[in-house]
Amino acid sequence: MMDQISHFFAQFAFAQMVIAILLLLPLLANSQQVRLYCSLVVCASLYLLPNIFGSFTLDNLFAWLIFIAGNLLPGVFYLVCVSLFREQVKLKSWQFSLATTPAIILLVAQMVQINLNLESDSAILYPSKVFVLILDLGLACYALFVAIKSWRNDLVADRRIVRGGVISIAATYIILVILLGQVVQVNWSWLNPLEMALLALLMTGLNFYMFRVKPDSLFAKPVNTEVNEALPVEDAALQSLKQTMLDESLYKQEGLTISQLSKSIGIAEHKLRVLINTELGYRNFNDFLNYYRIQYVSEKLLTNEHKTTPILSLAMEAGFRSLSSFNRAFKMTHNATPSEYRKNQSA
Repeated sequence: MMDQISHFFAQFAFAQMVIAILLLLPLLANSQQVRLYCSLVVCASLYLLPNIFGSFTLDNLFAWLIFIAGNLLPGVFYLVCVSLFREQVKLKSWQFSLATTPAIILLVAQMVQINLNLESDSAILYPSKVFVLILDLGLACYALFVAIKSWRNDLVADRRIVRGGVISIAATYIILVILLGQVVQVNWSWLNPLEMALLALLMTGLNFYMFRVKPDSLFAKPVNTEVNEALPVEDAALQSLKQTMLDESLYKQEGLTISQLSKSIGIAEHKLRVLINTELGYRNFNDFLNYYRIQYVSEKLLTNEHKTTPILSLAMEAGFRSLSSFNRAFKMTHNATPSEYRKNQSA
């Protein structure tokens, strides 16, 4: 009975994955986020095949491809969450290396096992499998942390809903499948059907939102429109928002939340999210605040009064929590470090 349930949900999830790839094909060439997401879906679909057609023996290229794809899943999930939920459009090479390390280690271990004719529970292979398990769990938990951390600051309503689904299902998957299935190694008959059902539920939910809204609302590169740019018609709420940010310098408050800002200007939080996202073009609340913070520091760097003021002091005064986050935001704005900007402008 449980096998039939697993088989049904595996087939259903596989069909949803095919639909997801077809939906995103038009965006594939122009978005790294879409390519990463499609890679995740492809890995997951290959991972499902043994649940649909039965187990494969590693005696052909396709079976090895399934083996590699399944072991890549936690790493690719980590890359997708970092790229999509942290707005990190360009991932670094070390992040790709970290994500692929578990699959490479298991591939080498599997080849050693076959060539030396070892048992799967051989003491020689045990350290590598434990290391990979810890790394997989770490990648999955960090991806979950990323999705949760900036949830409140996400201004794209549909993406916040997707976050909720990813967080809930990923948390359940980590607890029930990875911890119980691989760490504790329980052999409950309902564990595999639950895993297949979770995948089916997640893919169905994601596809529903991609049908309901434009896919690029989830994957498009964030584009920050100048806050001071004149709009043809500005409603009272938008004028109030701009005036409050300039006159009261609320952006200087370290850790300012969108909820606090909404109370300060007397606009409901959900309306403020829509206003900043649709009228000003920001997809993340921190990016909106950083516009004012960077503008403030940029002006100070050019004045004689602050010619010798440490850059860290100006960054902290503007509301940044750390020098690294300030430097990253400053370089994205001016394509130069604060020191280079001060030197170039002075020259």
